[in-house]
Amino acid sequence: MTDWQGRLIFHVDADAFFASVEQRSNPRLIGKPVVVCGLPWEKGVVTAASYEARRYGVKAGIPNFQARKLLPNAYFIPVNIPKYLYYSLKLFAIYLQYSPKVEPYSIDEVFMDMTGTIKNPTVLEVEALAQNIKTKVLRETGLTVSVGIGPNKLVAKVATELMKPNGLTIIGPDNLAKNLALLPVKLCPGIGAKTASLLNDAGIQTFGDLAAVPLFKLRRIFGINGEKFYWAARGIDNTPVLSLEELPPEKSKGHEVTLAQSISSLPEIKGLIWQLADKVAFQLREKHLEATGVRIKVKIDTVKSKLCQCQLTDATSDGSVIAATSFKLLSKTWDGKPLRGLGVYAIGLMKANGGVQLPLFPIDDSKTSDELGRTIDCLKQKYGEGIISTAVNLLVNHLSQNGDQ
Repeated sequence: MTDWQGRLIFHVDADAFFASVEQRSNPRLIGKPVVVCGLPWEKGVVTAASYEARRYGVKAGIPNFQARKLLPNAYFIPVNIPKYLYYSLKLFAIYLQYSPKVEPYSIDEVFMDMTGTIKNPTVLEVEALAQNIKTKVLRETGLTVSVGIGPNKLVAKVATELMKPNGLTIIGPDNLAKNLALLPVKLCPGIGAKTASLLNDAGIQTFGDLAAVPLFKLRRIFGINGEKFYWAARGIDNTPVLSLEELPPEKSKGHEVTLAQSISSLPEIKGLIWQLADKVAFQLREKHLEATGVRIKVKIDTVKSKLCQCQLTDATSDGSVIAATSFKLLSKTWDGKPLRGLGVYAIGLMKANGGVQLPLFPIDDSKTSDELGRTIDCLKQKYGEGIISTAVNLLVNHLSQNGDQ
């Protein structure tokens, strides 16, 4: 086999990650259609679907009620972010055993720079290395991953999309433009459904079609993205794979939900804010970050949305502080009209300084709220998100179900 020339980049993507984690956590669900739903239960949208559910048209982004019509016998499970983060970290730890250059791309996919891990590698050796990673992931987590391999990040990600689930695809460094030419342009990273539709309407169906468009035309139509598309069509991407230490600091973390039907009940809206703030706080503690500000997004309809933010007196990773601040911002932003969506964001992030926060209870030997948060995080990771909740969260959820009595 021919030696591999130049950089060797792996893109590893966990298959139907959220749904697969739920199946792994409950073997009774293996082989069954699983639909992971956003909250609120009745009005949320599908977050993820197992491959068994996708066969019936159930996919991320459709309303829960529509998914139930398509597949009434599916197992509908609420989103459990702590559990998914737990598995994500397990996967990341496995990848680091193969290369120090592992860059998270999302909660369930990474890029790995494997250059130099094999001296003068052949394609056969590269394939064996990828298979070794897949086997180790399956053995230690029970999950399957798809691996794409190429001379850069762009080509590796395109390769992954060609064979799922449990796939392994290699696009070698030779004749890149020719190897990509017949692939649909929608597989190009950075080209979403709307852009792909615009390109298709203009007769640009494949990478080869896109490569035939002059650079000045792409710039004129798509601005700075036009230049990115020009090089992507040729399989050219010089961006490095960055380790965690090399990644630029995150500016914000947030969660938002788009509702299938509008809501106007204040208790129900507050319940949503509590749930979103709790998820944001968990992510902050997981990354050892604190927020210096809070922002909320209030979506009136599918197009219009309002943003409001403020600075905090002290940096925090406490969900109750984020929620309380969000309530204040809501009072400034919301005019009482029915809402189609809500978002809560922690902004102005900084590394946690390890300082002790004020006690939750005014007793000298009580745990700090920070310690309590970490304890709750551990319980959620081990037993599931519904195992424990703060009393105020339970109260707001009760009010949202029974009215403000």
